[in-house]
Amino acid sequence: MLNYKGNLWVRKNYVLGNRTQYPLFLGTVAGTLLLYLYCDFVLLQKYCEIPNLSKVIVTFQILSIYSMFRVNMTEPGVQMQTISEDKYFDGKLCEKCRAIKIDRCYHCKFCDHCVNDFEAHCFLMATCIGRRNIKYLLGLVTFTGIALYLLLLILIYKLFVSDCKKELTFIILNIVSLVLTLVHLNPFIYTTWRNASQNWTKKEMNRAKFNGSPYYIYKNYKQFFTRFYDSQLYANFMQY
Repeated sequence: MLNYKGNLWVRKNYVLGNRTQYPLFLGTVAGTLLLYLYCDFVLLQKYCEIPNLSKVIVTFQILSIYSMFRVNMTEPGVQMQTISEDKYFDGKLCEKCRAIKIDRCYHCKFCDHCVNDFEAHCFLMATCIGRRNIKYLLGLVTFTGIALYLLLLILIYKLFVSDCKKELTFIILNIVSLVLTLVHLNPFIYTTWRNASQNWTKKEMNRAKFNGSPYYIYKNYKQFFTRFYDSQLYANFMQY
């Protein structure tokens, strides 16, 4: 540990992600790549009649994979501040990791540290989702959803407009698979964008009232996509 100022300490033993869950993360990456390869080399080459549309879909797929790695490799907003025994300190300390507890800071039992703006621990990404990497999770589900929706529109077009009676069963099976995938993905897309527009965490979304003011939503989106460094968190405790 490093003595920061007076009795304020900064933890230096943070390990990026949960190493025991890395095989699950790598399996998620491999499965996603296989899905995209199937979409590109089987469905797009066979049914997409607009070359530029294929390039757009592949671009969103690449952005999706990039976002996946950024979610895993970005420090989620771990509360690195703790404090030694001090009778003048009247704040809250986490009972498990002794980090200074502030609003919207919760302890992750899987990673054994407190995370600011804690959303959840994502096993597929092998890390916590918090203040610093939530925007990459939003990018992941959004880019994936756009790529799959565009592919779904291509298959629906081939089904109802083009003459493809010989491959009717194959197209219908792929459409059903894409629809089932999007049914599970849509709630994540909607919830993440909605929470970002209101500056909510997952724990606040069911007990807070939605504010539909355009300026309020714009301000929250701006904060959501630009916040990364947490200097203000340290400034709050410089007095100790």
